[in-house]
Amino acid sequence: MLPPLLAAILQPAEPLADRLEESFRQFGERLVQHAADLAAALLFLVVTVLVARAVRRGVGKALRRTSTEPHVELLVAKLAYFAVFVVGLVIALSLGGVNLGVLVGSLGLATVALGFALQDVVSNLAAGVVLLLEHPFTRGDYIATNGAEGTVEDIRVRATQLRSPDGQRVLVPNKLLFTNVVTNSTTVRWRSRVEVVLELPYGQDAAKAREVLLAAAKGVDGVSDDPPPRLLTEDLGETAVSLRLWFWVDPRTADLVRVRSAVLEATEAALREASLR
Repeated sequence: MLPPLLAAILQPAEPLADRLEESFRQFGERLVQHAADLAAALLFLVVTVLVARAVRRGVGKALRRTSTEPHVELLVAKLAYFAVFVVGLVIALSLGGVNLGVLVGSLGLATVALGFALQDVVSNLAAGVVLLLEHPFTRGDYIATNGAEGTVEDIRVRATQLRSPDGQRVLVPNKLLFTNVVTNSTTVRWRSRVEVVLELPYGQDAAKAREVLLAAAKGVDGVSDDPPPRLLTEDLGETAVSLRLWFWVDPRTADLVRVRSAVLEATEAALREASLR
């Protein structure tokens, strides 16, 4: 009589093949049985996304008819979207045969790991909600922060979309806007302290040069008259006096880069025409 281990090794391979075949058959039967549930869950999820978008647009339109401020309208619309999406996702998972009790228990264990892995995402989400609530800026404002500046086009929960002066689209994580210094140039009528540095050779009439430079800056389209441009002495160099010209621009009506370039060209031309170069 053969030992049990040797008998198991020497037994025909046909029973093993039969067992594999049976396993695949059972898997196929279960897949067919749940195919309808999976299709229903997927369809319901697609419908949920469409309904959530429609709700967001509807809430936004309804709030625009009231005196609600834009930042509140944006926050409420986004919260309505996420609320509808989360409810629809739970229902879709239930239709797909997912045991929600087991899922909730598993999420409790996975939350810690996800918290470490997605800490930047969570930080941006939290910062986005706070920015929407405190509204230090809103759509259409011209803001500047470390490494980025431009007109605010959209305030998303994770990042804020800017349109830079040269036309590029810039996405700034909300965490950076929440922790760094942000300058909002649209909260006042003008953008303060746009400046250019000029040099006036020694021996030239300083009073005449001041008059010519200020007049040239005022004549540039986009330079504000209130307050008017200012000209300050920056430094006394070896061969020339360094002057700092300040002027103000409304970023909602003029391109900052274009106006600065035009001021440089106008002041240089004015100095040459007045024979101050």
